[in-house]
Amino acid sequence: MGLRETFRENLKFYRKQAGLTQEKLSELSGCNQNYIAEIERSSSKFPKPETIDAIAKALNIRSSDLFLEKGCPRNVINFDSEKFTKEIIAELSEKLRSDMFEYFKKKINY
Repeated sequence: MGLRETFRENLKFYRKQAGLTQEKLSELSGCNQNYIAEIERSSSKFPKPETIDAIAKALNIRSSDLFLEKGCPRNVINFDSEKFTKEIIAELSEKLRSDMFEYFKKKINY
């Protein structure tokens, strides 16, 4: 994957991860919303270093993060720790409930 494609993928990824629309990112970075959309959509538009810094600051990341292939969403499995934790708690709660039900059922019948 090329540098520009990695940048575009990371820009979209980090923007969405931050819960920002293109409009909100444009407000925070001082860039035009259409420009943000064009950067995300096309490899022919590539921002100046000052613009990259402003975007990174708005996303609360380092500018270099936008260029790291290892950070690129295509190379990273999104791990939602909160969702995982909730799923584990629900699974363990159900198992505990089931085990407790069986335990008391045996105690009552004996």
